[in-house]
Amino acid sequence: MIAAVKRSLTAWQRVPGNTRGAVYLIINALLSAGLAYYIRLASKTMPTAEIIFFRNLFSISILLPLAFWPGRPNAYRTKRLPLHLMRGMLSCASMACFYWSYSFLPLAESTALMFTMPLFIIVLSAMFLGERVGWRRTTATVLGFGGVLLMLRPGSGTLDIALLVPLAIGLIDGTIALVVKQLTKTERLLTIILYMGTVTFVVWLLPAYFTWKDPTWHEVFLMFMVSFFSITALVFSIMGWRAGETTVIAPVNYCQIIIIGAVGFMFFAEVPDIWAAAGAAVIVGSTLYIVQREARLKHKPMPVRADEQGPTTT
Repeated sequence: MIAAVKRSLTAWQRVPGNTRGAVYLIINALLSAGLAYYIRLASKTMPTAEIIFFRNLFSISILLPLAFWPGRPNAYRTKRLPLHLMRGMLSCASMACFYWSYSFLPLAESTALMFTMPLFIIVLSAMFLGERVGWRRTTATVLGFGGVLLMLRPGSGTLDIALLVPLAIGLIDGTIALVVKQLTKTERLLTIILYMGTVTFVVWLLPAYFTWKDPTWHEVFLMFMVSFFSITALVFSIMGWRAGETTVIAPVNYCQIIIIGAVGFMFFAEVPDIWAAAGAAVIVGSTLYIVQREARLKHKPMPVRADEQGPTTT
């Protein structure tokens, strides 16, 4: 049995990287849909802060043994503590927006707005890093935000201010991407993930305490499933982006919007209107162009929520 598994894994590693990357991202999309489903179920009876607390509790339980693994250096050792703390606090804000959005807003619209991170990265890079942005990426960015306006429809009398919450994830995760870009110059991946997990766990202790509701065993199960889907989705996202080329596999990642939207339709009777669908299509087209353009210009791809692609804070 073990020998058969080893042969299968060896054969899988011989599959072209782009194929493996695409498969991993499809699995990530399915897991992300499961995450959205269980967040929505858990949020019917449990406070958002408590759901996030349990998610971080499961995460830190896995990370801590890795931090002090025998024979390896202490993963908490760093010379860039302020930057780690900044990244952790940004992740706390992103988590709040992410879990609240999937708890109370339409799933398809929320997911599409979360995918605006590449648009915000272009703006933030130009403003704070002094990077030059050519007319192609500028045009794509403007069109992308035009897609956001289609979804929000200001001035139509139907503006839903709540949709600004998942949109904020794009801005926060864009900022996180720039911070992580600086951290990766000197820090190990485990150290970056460990500090993020530790900071989010500690910060969410207080909100969970003040909103605490004793969970039933069924609610504990729901929050365990949230944690399971969150962590496994992140693992497959990382594996996907490592295995494949960004320009080839990036389109596959956007199937999250369709799959999560299907969950909203099948289980929660959510039907996006024509404006939401059109806005989502524009956002996907513009962000996909930017991702591919960045790869051609040899920028390091920044797939994350990280706690991460799509949202970096699953």
